[in-house]
Amino acid sequence: MKLGVCIPYRDNGDGVRKKHLDTLVPHLEEFFKKKNIEFRCYIGHQVDDKKFNRSGTKNVAYLAAKEDGCDYMAFHDVDMLPHDNVDYSHPGDTPKHIATYLSQWDNTLRDIEYFGGVVVFTPEQFEQVNGYHTNYWGWGMEDDDLFWRCIRKGYYKPTYVKGPGNSKVLVFDGKSTYIKVPPSNSLLDIPNKSFEIEMIVYGEVESEDKEYLIGADMSYHKYPIISKKGWDFDICYNNSRAYSYCLWNFRNELYYGWIRRYPNQWSKLNVTVDMKNKERIISVNDILYDENFGEQQSNLPITKNLKRYGNIPFYIGRNAPNSQRLHWFTGKFQSLKITNHKGEVVLHYDMNKSYKRDMLLDLSGYENHGQLVLGKGRVTKDNIDKIPNTIVPDRRYGTMECMYHEDEGIVNQKFAGDPEATARNEVIYRKKMQKDKIGIDDDEYGLREMKYEIDSTDDIYNRHKLINVRF
Repeated sequence: MKLGVCIPYRDNGDGVRKKHLDTLVPHLEEFFKKKNIEFRCYIGHQVDDKKFNRSGTKNVAYLAAKEDGCDYMAFHDVDMLPHDNVDYSHPGDTPKHIATYLSQWDNTLRDIEYFGGVVVFTPEQFEQVNGYHTNYWGWGMEDDDLFWRCIRKGYYKPTYVKGPGNSKVLVFDGKSTYIKVPPSNSLLDIPNKSFEIEMIVYGEVESEDKEYLIGADMSYHKYPIISKKGWDFDICYNNSRAYSYCLWNFRNELYYGWIRRYPNQWSKLNVTVDMKNKERIISVNDILYDENFGEQQSNLPITKNLKRYGNIPFYIGRNAPNSQRLHWFTGKFQSLKITNHKGEVVLHYDMNKSYKRDMLLDLSGYENHGQLVLGKGRVTKDNIDKIPNTIVPDRRYGTMECMYHEDEGIVNQKFAGDPEATARNEVIYRKKMQKDKIGIDDDEYGLREMKYEIDSTDDIYNRHKLINVRF
């Protein structure tokens, strides 16, 4: 089978990307010769003076590869050199993401949903999703958009873990519903010694306009599921659509971790602290991630002993009422289990057995009964037979060497390069594509509808094609 390597490219005059291209193509020649793979590069070269449109250049390169009779295509960043362990073979029934271990990210997976760098499609698959959406100008989001198109077209379907079935659940209204867990000797060592907290929980973001965007001038909000006052220990859902935890050591240094999880779905959430091995772990549905590199680096270190707390209450659904600023959890709750450093379950709530009007009975035997303030919340039934896993791409794990260039992406939690353009792209993806407000088959910016002009097509590096295009 013949492989078409579709490369987005723009010679911006500083020589950086030209150097990348001059390095990549000979590298691929040698690489594919060893692999005995027939291939040809198709370089979509944007020559107008508009902001760079990576999506459009990839689409144009694809059309040239298709015209030449390529059986499948790899959409390939110009700055990534494959190691010998990268598999560029035919993708089979689903598109494949193959740029997984990146040198730029210490040879780890950048993000659990990352679909950039190099992806492999058949022509049928690429046309089914109507190619890349070409209304992304400058850096960012076109790869995320493509993955979301694949999800919507059924290439990546959710898998599930078994839940508790038809259950009573507590609905937190985000304003008045909470549980107070009085202090006790059995809970005194949590969280300063080893512990495990497990819960089945359903996180929500209050409204669309409060959903956190990196490029917007807006506040980060967290909604405490369980918390303890002082140097606040908490496990929260937040408006960046992630679960997170905060721990403090005795030097008042913060240990923070988070795991991305879209709202309005049940999750089996687990936070574990192991002081013997000096590590902390957060997982959803028993799948481990971390705040930086996705699923390949799940255990984060603890370098110093954790802060001790007084014999004070835990709060579920809010932080302590005398906190400097009140935060409330919006969502649902089915169960909570806390295990101490001895491996003993010291608190266990299950709404099917614990709910008794204005209290939750502790099933652990330690009598850590919770005082329930229902407020405007309610107790209802919900079918939690299946808890969906996070949808992730089909992957072939391989290592890519990233050639140096000035970072245009997220630096110190802010957009670098052209922040205004990237912020616009973020809005298109998060507020439109992910909200299903952009069609696929009738997308005016899709493969079939994009507007472009080809100035010329040149043969370069003896046998590869450079397509000079304007949008």
